[in-house]
Amino acid sequence: MSDNINVPIRMLVFTSPDCYACPDVERIVHKHVGTYYSDMCHISTIDVQQQPKIAEKYNVRTLPTVMIDDEIVLQGLVTESDIRDLLWQQVTGSMMDREESFDARKETLLTISKNSFDSLLNEDFIRPNIGDYIHVGVMQQMMVSLVALDKLVPQLLYQAGKDVGLYGVGTYLMITLNPNIGTEFRAKERFEEVINGLVKYFSDNETINIPMKLADSAKIVKIKDDLAILRITGLASACGAPFVGEPLCHFSAGEMAGITQALTGKDCIVHESKCIGLGHEYCEFEIHVSDEPISRSQRESKEEYIVEDRSQHFQGILHDISRRLHESFISPKDVFNRGNISNEVHFTKLQQAIVNIKMADPFSGALLYAAGRQLGIFGPGRDILQRYLEDENYSWPLTLDQSLHVLNKFFHFGMMQAAKERADVKIIEEDGVLKVRIFECAMSSGAIDSGTTFCDFMAGYIAGRIQILTSKDCIVNETKCHGLGHKFCEFEISFVE
Repeated sequence: MSDNINVPIRMLVFTSPDCYACPDVERIVHKHVGTYYSDMCHISTIDVQQQPKIAEKYNVRTLPTVMIDDEIVLQGLVTESDIRDLLWQQVTGSMMDREESFDARKETLLTISKNSFDSLLNEDFIRPNIGDYIHVGVMQQMMVSLVALDKLVPQLLYQAGKDVGLYGVGTYLMITLNPNIGTEFRAKERFEEVINGLVKYFSDNETINIPMKLADSAKIVKIKDDLAILRITGLASACGAPFVGEPLCHFSAGEMAGITQALTGKDCIVHESKCIGLGHEYCEFEIHVSDEPISRSQRESKEEYIVEDRSQHFQGILHDISRRLHESFISPKDVFNRGNISNEVHFTKLQQAIVNIKMADPFSGALLYAAGRQLGIFGPGRDILQRYLEDENYSWPLTLDQSLHVLNKFFHFGMMQAAKERADVKIIEEDGVLKVRIFECAMSSGAIDSGTTFCDFMAGYIAGRIQILTSKDCIVNETKCHGLGHKFCEFEISFVE
């Protein structure tokens, strides 16, 4: 079994419709990547007119531009031989850099897993002021926002889940939930006990005092030799979802694969064959193990789902999630269909996914920011912002000072606080610069100093909210974070001239 994080190298090709040189460069890049690096690289084409924020983030001024892992490697019209030689050098170098960074990613995952263990079994809360649960709607908003923006995200989430399964607290919890796993050494019987453990892991049980609340219940549909089918109801990543047209539980599938692989000693892949997001009433997973190395086809994560307008489609889904999140606080109806376990899930499940893909794929930070910004601009709650604006007798568009005052009131709105995405928000001024400081943010609380920030989604969300209040483009940078060794997260705002 490979002991590294198997994430494709991200190659970005920046283009625009009026760039005469872009089509040829993009064609040549696709030709060589498809010929020599199809299993190692994933190409994302960025139209700078449609996604100017991503171009600004990477300071792209010339087209076409090709980037690999945050580094510009090609710009302008170049020859095919130049592209071929540079790709060979850069891809090889990037692979070596990723191998060197594996230990840092693994250490961060182990720290988050230890935090999760202490929270679940020792009641040593990571977030002492608000506890370690968030609303499932918060998790769904972020996951769906990512899936909507990039077709590689399902694969990233699957691999993030598998890494968590391999190196996280799940294996210990599984043996706690089903001690027979630790005493069974026959391969077939051990596999069966692991599947029985997964049933308890994804069920509402009292074996541990503080459950993760991952799902309402789980049961085995089939188990034979090297294949098991597990059916889960009320899974946090998909519970209550409308028809999306795509499966949503990539992280959970990956975690099952990692846990099963770690406990059986066999290679394992998991495929979600049924999902609430596909119109089913539950989620169903096919779990395969083998003594020989097996891999999950990338075609599965790149499958084309038929949606007429993907962007508009996902905006509708995000609006539905946000609406149900708000409705769940004011209505006795179980709008997320979670049965008896309430609408909470342990926040480390979200954090594990976000932290892992951010450290494994540098471009995911830009994706998270773009996803948060889309939610900030188009998501619900604008009526609440309007109400606060009128209460203060502000005239639209607002100044930055006025916007932050309104946004601060919005963050302290009862329903926003009840979702427990964060504990407290303060607007501070240092050296004449206004900043947003957030405490106990779900995306980074408890993380060790990993040399990177983790709250790109929150930064993007703040930028989107400020934009609709000021009618100006702005960029929000996270300058302090738990991932940089701080005890809170801090964001600075600058307007685009």
